[in-house]
Amino acid sequence: MKRQSSGCVDQEARQLMIKRKLAEVERVLQQEPDIEVEEPPAEKQATVTGPTDRAVVQLPNGGGEVLVVIGTSEHAEIPGMIDRICYIVDKAYSSVGKHKHVDEYDARHRLAMGDAGPAANRVLHLAFKGGELVGCASSTFDPGWTPEGCGHWGLMAVDPASQGQGIATALVLACERRLATVNEAIQIEYQYFAGDEHSRRLHAWYEEKLGFQGGGPPPRRGSSFRKCFKDIPEAQQRLGQRRRLLEIRGWLQDQLREAGGRPEEDRAPAAVEEACAAAVA
Repeated sequence: MKRQSSGCVDQEARQLMIKRKLAEVERVLQQEPDIEVEEPPAEKQATVTGPTDRAVVQLPNGGGEVLVVIGTSEHAEIPGMIDRICYIVDKAYSSVGKHKHVDEYDARHRLAMGDAGPAANRVLHLAFKGGELVGCASSTFDPGWTPEGCGHWGLMAVDPASQGQGIATALVLACERRLATVNEAIQIEYQYFAGDEHSRRLHAWYEEKLGFQGGGPPPRRGSSFRKCFKDIPEAQQRLGQRRRLLEIRGWLQDQLREAGGRPEEDRAPAAVEEACAAAVA
C-alpha cells in the first residue's frame, strides 16, 4: 500500500480541524435565537446594513450612501490608496491644528491587520462615497490598555473636502457595530482645551451626540485629557455576537473550499481557530 505524503496528511488534518470548528459554531447558532433583523434606528438617523467588513450606511435626509469596508492588504495594492490614506489623516488633523502622521509603512501595516478576517484585533475602516476614499478610522477589540471587555475606536479622519457630509457618522457606526460583536463597552479619548472652539465641538459630538461619558463637565480653565466610555446595549451585543458567529462560519467555509474540501469545508489559519474558540466559549 502506498503511503500518504506528509502534505496530504497535513491537508486532511486541516480539513478535520475546520470541520470541528464549523460544528462548534453550528451548535452555538442552533442554541441561540434566530436574530436576523437589527433594531430599526430612530427617525432621521442613519441606517447601517451588510456584513461587518462591508457596512453600507444610508445617511438621513437624502445624504446618500457611504460604504465602510475593513481594509486589507488587497487595498494596499490599489494604485494611489496608500497615498490617499496618508493624505486624509494628515489633512484632517492639521486642518484643526493637530499633528497626526501616518506614513506608508504604518498604512500598509494597518491594512494588513484586516487580512485575519474575524480573528483581527485592530483593523482600519475605509469610508467610500461615490467610489472615492473620503475617510478612515480604526477599531480594536482589545487595545491592551482599556478595561476588560472594553473596545476602542480612534484615528478618526475625514478629508476636509468631504467633512459635514456624515462621513464621520458612518465611520462611527461601522466601528461601533464591529465592536458590538465582541465588547460590552467602548472607550475613546481626547484632549480638551478650555476656550478652544475645536475642543468645544469635540465635546458636543463625543459626549452629547454620541453618548460617551467623560466623568463630569470639562474644565473652565486650562486643559484636561478626557477618557470617555459608553456601554453597548445588550440588544446590540446579542445581534453583534450572532453576526460574528455567522461571519466566522462563512470564513471557515471559504477557507475549507480553498484547501480542496467540499463547499462546506477548507483550510483555516490558527488565528481564525482562536477567534472561533472565543466566540463559542
